[in-house]
Amino acid sequence: MPVANAAGLLETLTPEADAAKRWLTTRAAVKAALLLADTTKDALIDVLIPRVSALIARDCFLARDNAGGVAAFAQETLRATWFPTAAPRGTELALPWRVPVTEIVSVTRDGNALDPAEYRLVSAIPGRLQFLIDGKPACWSGLQLVVTFKAGFGLPGASPPDLEAACIEQVKAMLMAATRDPAIRSVNAPDIGAESYSLPGGDTFKGMLMPQVVDAIGAWRNPLP
Repeated sequence: MPVANAAGLLETLTPEADAAKRWLTTRAAVKAALLLADTTKDALIDVLIPRVSALIARDCFLARDNAGGVAAFAQETLRATWFPTAAPRGTELALPWRVPVTEIVSVTRDGNALDPAEYRLVSAIPGRLQFLIDGKPACWSGLQLVVTFKAGFGLPGASPPDLEAACIEQVKAMLMAATRDPAIRSVNAPDIGAESYSLPGGDTFKGMLMPQVVDAIGAWRNPLP
């Protein structure tokens, strides 16, 4: 089915104000993965978790709102506006990329609220909203459309396992890198052993994320151009 053009305006109506609820994992989960019992690295872990969470959101191309708000996988209420157009819109609106879309709060057409029977969410990932006439798919009009919707996960407890695992893996790597001399790429002790280290920007990283992390989050990357 044909899909409408992207929204012209995206606003965040209820941003997640609690910073920890924007994180993909927790300090406790990272420490468990590293078998850390003491508190000496707690402060650094608390710095790295939001940093990595933001890097993953950026790599997945989550839509930022028009005010420049930082996109996250956290639960938020958003409002998308499609301005009037003469071009056909098709039967489905492609909601701005935030995942998953959990609820359609309201839809207005040229300022008039539509009855919920006139639309349905046909896909949460990616968000697709179908227009209905007598229960059957029909093309959205070229009038201004405004969709208020909720999207995201109840972080950090409801993080998808693969996203959380990827976040933990990246935090672990950055945590270990922070405890050694960044100028040293490898260590060789004759008759004992040799170690090589991954370096941000080096051939074992893709940008700021490790290749295995980039691969692990692939299912959550924006499929739309």
